[in-house]
Amino acid sequence: MGHTALLRLWQGRRTTLLALIAIGVAIAASWLAQALLTSQIFARVLTGGGWSRDSLVPITVALALVLIARPILVLLRQLIAQAVMGRIKADIRSRALRSFVRRSAGDPGAGRSGRDHAVVVDGVENLDAYLSGYVPQIGVTVTVVLAAGITMIVIDPMTGVIAMCATITLPFLPRLWDRALAARGSDHWDAYQELHAEFVESMHGMTTLVTFGADERREQQLAEASKSLLHRTLRQLRISLIESGLSGFSLAAIPAVVLVTVALGRDHLSAFDVFALVLLSIELVRPFRDLASQWHAGYLGTFSGPGILDLLDEESAHATAASTSRAESFTDAAGPSADEPPLRLVSVTARHPRASAPTLIDVSLTAHPGMTAIVGATGSGKSTLAAVACGLLAPDSGTVLLDGRALTEDERLRHVALVAQDCVLFTGTVADNIALGLPAGADNDVIVRAAETVGIGCDNDAFTLDTPVGENGSLVSGGQRQRVAIARALVQDRDLLILDEATSALDPESERSVLAALRSNHPNLPIIAITHRSAVADAADRVVTVDRGRIIADSQVVVAGRQEAHD
Repeated sequence: MGHTALLRLWQGRRTTLLALIAIGVAIAASWLAQALLTSQIFARVLTGGGWSRDSLVPITVALALVLIARPILVLLRQLIAQAVMGRIKADIRSRALRSFVRRSAGDPGAGRSGRDHAVVVDGVENLDAYLSGYVPQIGVTVTVVLAAGITMIVIDPMTGVIAMCATITLPFLPRLWDRALAARGSDHWDAYQELHAEFVESMHGMTTLVTFGADERREQQLAEASKSLLHRTLRQLRISLIESGLSGFSLAAIPAVVLVTVALGRDHLSAFDVFALVLLSIELVRPFRDLASQWHAGYLGTFSGPGILDLLDEESAHATAASTSRAESFTDAAGPSADEPPLRLVSVTARHPRASAPTLIDVSLTAHPGMTAIVGATGSGKSTLAAVACGLLAPDSGTVLLDGRALTEDERLRHVALVAQDCVLFTGTVADNIALGLPAGADNDVIVRAAETVGIGCDNDAFTLDTPVGENGSLVSGGQRQRVAIARALVQDRDLLILDEATSALDPESERSVLAALRSNHPNLPIIAITHRSAVADAADRVVTVDRGRIIADSQVVVAGRQEAHD
């Protein structure tokens, strides 16, 4: 039940963890105080000695204060736990999503959307009970068991020692089932992720499944995956119930052992001692009951947690490498000058994860205001160049400079706008999707101007800012999706715009119109257009040809006279 690696998720918030432990100890102390106060009342009632109104009032008031304080402490602990876990989960999801973004850019074939969704949503949620309940309860259990045990030893050394020995021994017998429970839990989480992945892919590809008559077969596959998950869940529950039964029996045995010991030695014990020892033995095992309850509530987090830690490690390694790369770039690269190009790649070599060879090899490139077209055969490295330039892929070597500054990948993402061929739209209107990423209350005129630049609401009155796009843009055409994506990039007002086949779904006339509007309305914006189409290359100021990861031609086009200078 250790899973100490997950304690790393508390890093930077150890004070809050200690506060939760302290409050938990205070709640347990209220139970101990209640046991002692109740023992006094029972002893006085049983013996009839020393009982008076004056002696009743202080004990009753003290007991009332304990009973009032406990729910307040429980509420306070819950509020603190919810607040800190909200921040922890938000931070984990943010870092995990950044890791997924980089992985999908650098290695598009890795992972499955459904499994990733399960990790970010349910996997992170599973950590809540484990981190905010089980982990603090470990500290509470150790503290309270020592306090209760020492109190019992003070009252009666023999009974206290026997109770402590039983407490140390008996609750650990059910741990023999932990390995079996862990195996079943891991199996259950894998089955859940697999079903999630199959379902998400089926929903995304439903049209294709129906078109090819494969919907019934996929339905059967999902049914089998559901049965597999149910079977594994029931197996896991059987093991869990056995473990719970063993834990309950072992914990119930401790007060029974104390009761027998007290009965055998009652001749030398006072009435208060008898009641106190018996009631304290119950409080001795209460933390273990709470610990077991928190464990069963949060143990799923121990199976999703390792995968989340791997994602966070990838994100941390990327951030460290980017920071090192940035420091080296500042050391090696020349400082910015007045004529420094907005983008400069210097001897960049990059490869995708699991690739046997680099996709880009010693590439040097500059981009000035205007349009630079990157052309080349499929697989030549054009999209990889775009991923490196915008910060989605870290180069193995070389330097990437924006306005003469070497920035980390995360910083480049904030300065470069990338529009991919397969653009993503979210449920809502065209305006909602263009405004994605803008602060609340942003100037609507900015959205209108960007929409007009790409022809939204101009050529076709039926396609306006108020047009609903549907889930994943299902209500609009491919060309309309690309128009929205380009407008969304323009409103970000980034230092560089990269169009990766971003006009491929437009007809030639619309494509020329959009490109002309981009150049006319944003003459100082550096635009890199990755394309297979001659219309884009004809509209560019410069054409760069890439082949097998290397730049083999760089042609500067001068419109007046159509003069070309070749490197």
